[in-house]
Amino acid sequence: MPGFQTALANAAAGCDAAAAQLAAAARRLGDAAFQTPVDPALLAAERQISDAATASAAQLRTDPELLQAGTVMLHEGLTVPLLVPFGERGHLATSVDARESGVAALVRLAVLHAVAAREAGGLRVVGIDVATLGASFAALRPLADAGVIATVATDARGAADAVAAAETQVAEHIAGRRTDRMLLVVASLGEAPRTLVERIDAVARSGLSHGVTVLGCGLPHLPQAAVLHAVGDHVEVTNPPAAPFGRGERLAAPVAWPQAPDPSFVAGEAQRLAERAKAAATLTFTDLIPSRPESGDPARGLEVLIGRDAAGEVRLRFDDATPHWLIGGRTGGGKTVFLLDVLYGLASRYAPSDLALFLLDFKEGVSFTEFIPTERDRSFIPHARAVGVESDREYGLAVLRTLNEEMTRRSTVMKRHGVASFAGLRAHEAYPRIVCVADEFQVLLAGNDRVASEAVALLENLARKGRSYGVHLVLASQTISGIEALWTKKDSIFGQFPMRIALPGARTVLEPNNDAATRISLGQVVVNPEGGTAGADRVARFPDTDTDVMLRLREQLGAAHGDVGAPRVFYGYRPVHLTETLPGERKPGRALLGREVSLRLDAAGVDLDRRPGRHLAVLGSDPVGGEALEAAVETLAGNGARVWAADFTQTADLTWAAERLAPETFAERLAEIPDGTVLAAWGLDAAALDIKAQKALRDLLRTGPARGVHLLGWWRGFRRFTDDIGGSAGREDVACALVLNLPGGEIMAHFGQQFQHWTPRQGRALLIDRHVDTAGGRLIVPFSRPEDQPGAPGAQRTGDHTAPTAAQGERGRA
Repeated sequence: MPGFQTALANAAAGCDAAAAQLAAAARRLGDAAFQTPVDPALLAAERQISDAATASAAQLRTDPELLQAGTVMLHEGLTVPLLVPFGERGHLATSVDARESGVAALVRLAVLHAVAAREAGGLRVVGIDVATLGASFAALRPLADAGVIATVATDARGAADAVAAAETQVAEHIAGRRTDRMLLVVASLGEAPRTLVERIDAVARSGLSHGVTVLGCGLPHLPQAAVLHAVGDHVEVTNPPAAPFGRGERLAAPVAWPQAPDPSFVAGEAQRLAERAKAAATLTFTDLIPSRPESGDPARGLEVLIGRDAAGEVRLRFDDATPHWLIGGRTGGGKTVFLLDVLYGLASRYAPSDLALFLLDFKEGVSFTEFIPTERDRSFIPHARAVGVESDREYGLAVLRTLNEEMTRRSTVMKRHGVASFAGLRAHEAYPRIVCVADEFQVLLAGNDRVASEAVALLENLARKGRSYGVHLVLASQTISGIEALWTKKDSIFGQFPMRIALPGARTVLEPNNDAATRISLGQVVVNPEGGTAGADRVARFPDTDTDVMLRLREQLGAAHGDVGAPRVFYGYRPVHLTETLPGERKPGRALLGREVSLRLDAAGVDLDRRPGRHLAVLGSDPVGGEALEAAVETLAGNGARVWAADFTQTADLTWAAERLAPETFAERLAEIPDGTVLAAWGLDAAALDIKAQKALRDLLRTGPARGVHLLGWWRGFRRFTDDIGGSAGREDVACALVLNLPGGEIMAHFGQQFQHWTPRQGRALLIDRHVDTAGGRLIVPFSRPEDQPGAPGAQRTGDHTAPTAAQGERGRA
C-alpha cells in the first residue's frame, strides 16, 4: 500500500498543470462513454496512474486488507485495479447477487484472497447461496473438505443458521473466547425475509471490530461496506478508496466486474490452500500436552486442547456454561481416540488434587486400560480414582451413587462456608473437580428394570446440580435414540448437556436439522456448544494417540505423585480368585465368597455368628457354586475354624476339612456335629435325605448357631433346597444364600418380591443376607479356582464371551 500511495503522489505532483483539466474531466466521467477529444494532460496523468498501479500490483494484491474487486476503465484502454478495503478494515457489498457472472467470480476470488492472505488456521468461511443452490462455491470444494468453508447454506433455514453462526462469532469474540475471524459470504439470499437482512446488517455494524467480515452480494445498503452498483455493463462504486479520479463518495470512472478466472486456476488454488489448512490443522498427540504440566487452576473450570480447525486451536471447557458433554460416534469413528486425547490432556494440565477421573466402559474394548496398571506395565494415571473395564451396569450404578453422595458432602461444606459455587468452595477447601466418563452409556440404561430407573434418577440429579459442585459428566455412545428408560427424562437430562461432540456419522447428538456430522471424515469432530443447534458448529481435526508419549506422561505423573495409590479397577470380563484377597479382608468367622460389584470392590461374604439362621445356602447348578463354597471353607479354616465336609459331587477340594464325611454316612452323622464346627456339603440335592435325615438337618439349622455350628451347603436344585429346610416354615433358618443361575421368578416366593427382577448371568451371583441386606441382595463376582489348579473352569464361565486371562487383560488388548 505505501508503494502505491507514493506512486500516486508522484504522479499527481507531475500533473499540476493538468489539475484543472483533470477536475473538469472527472465531472464529465459519469458513465462508460468518454467525451472526446480528451486533454493530453489528462491522458498523461492517467498513464502515470496506470503505470504506478502496474508497478505496485504484486504488492497490492498480497495486502491482506485490500481486495481487487474489479478494474477501473480509463481512456485509450488504460486500466487500474479497483482495490477496496476488505477484511479487518471493511466489508464489501454489491447491488446484484451471484446470479450475475461477475459477482460469482468476485465471490470465488474474495474467498481465495481472504484465505490466502491470513495465516493458515486464522479464518473460517460461512457461505449463503440460496438462489443458485451453492453453485457459487462449487469450484471451492477442496476448501469445504478441509473445513475452511464451514458450511454453505442453500435454503432459508440454513441461511438463518449461518447468520446465527456469525452472531455467535461476534458474541464469543466480545467475551474473549475467540481470536480468529469469520468471513460471512452472502452470495445470494433469494427471497429472504427482512428480519434476516437486518440481522446481517447488525453483524456488519459490529463485525469489523469483533472478528467478522461480510461480503454481501445483493445487499447494497450493507453498513461499513464499499458497494459495487451494477450500471449496464459496468459498475458504479460508492465508498471507494481514495483516488485522484474520485468524486466525493463515488468513483468518477466506470468499473468492470472481475473476469471469471480460469477454472483450473481456481481448482488449483483451492486445493493448495486446502492442503495448507489441513497441515496447519494437524496436531500431534505431543502438541496436546502442555510444556508446563499441571499448571491449570480448576476453580473456574477445566480447559483442554483437543485439536485445530481452519480458525486455529480448538479448546473445550468444563465450566458453568458447558458443564457436561454428550459425545456420539459410530464404531470405528475415533471415539476412543478422542476420549484419550481429552483425558490425557486434562491429566497433564491439572494435579490429582485438582482433578479426579471416574471412567466407565460398558462395552468390550480398551477405552480406559491406558489409565491403569497392568501386568506388563505398572504405570497409571494418578487422577483415576475408579475405572470400569467392560463394566457391569451395577458397577456404573455404584459410581453414580458415589458421585451423588459426594455432591451431598460438598453441599454441606458449602453451606458451612456460606458459598454457592464450586469456585467459592475452592477458596476454602481444595476439593478436586470430578469428571465421570461413561462410554457406551446406553448399556447402563438398557431395559426398564430397577438398575435403569435408578440410574436415570441419579443421572438427572447429577446433570442438574453437578455444575455447582464441580461434578461433570461425559456420556458417549453410538446413539442416544431408543433408550426406553429415557422416554420421560430425555429432555430434563440432555438439556443439561449443551456441549455436543459428534464424530463421523453421529447425528443423534445434534439437532435433527444439523447434518454436520455427515460431512466430516475420520480424524475430524464437530464441536457444538449450543446443544447441537445448526450454525454453532466448529469442525476440528484431532490427533491420533501416541503410546510412547502416554507412557512417559504416566511415568512422569507417577514420579511426581508417588503418594497417590492406583485406581480401583473393575474388570467385567475377568474372574476373581481367593488368592487375590488382602490380609485385612480375611477375618475369623467370616466366609468369603467373592467380590462385590461396587466402587470399592470389597471382598463379599457372610459372618457366621450365634444369631439364628446364620447358615449359607449356595443355590444353582453352575459349577462355580462349588468353587465359591471351597473359597468360603478355606477362609474359615485358615482362621482356625474346624470344618467337617461331605462331597456328593466328587469335585470338591476337601484339603481344609478336619473330618470328611462319607456320603453314605452323612445323614446319620448330622446329629453328631460337635459344637463350634462348620459343616460344608457339596451337592446336597444328591444326598436324598429321608424324613428322619431332613428332621436332623432342620434341627441343626434351628439350633446350630447358638452352639457355634453352621452349615454351608450347595444345592443345585432350588426345589430340593426348600424341601430339605422345611419350605416356608424353615425360611428364617437359613438367612444367607448365594444365588447363581436361578431366575428371579423362581426364587422370589421364598426370598421376597424385591428379587423378581434378578436375571442370572455367568460369572455373577446374588448374595442375600436377610440380617444385613434388608432392601435386597448384592451382586458379586464369585470366587473361582485359579486356572492353574486342577479342575479349574478356565475363563469360559466369566461371561457370555470367552473372557481373557490376566495376561490377555493387559493394556492394548485387542
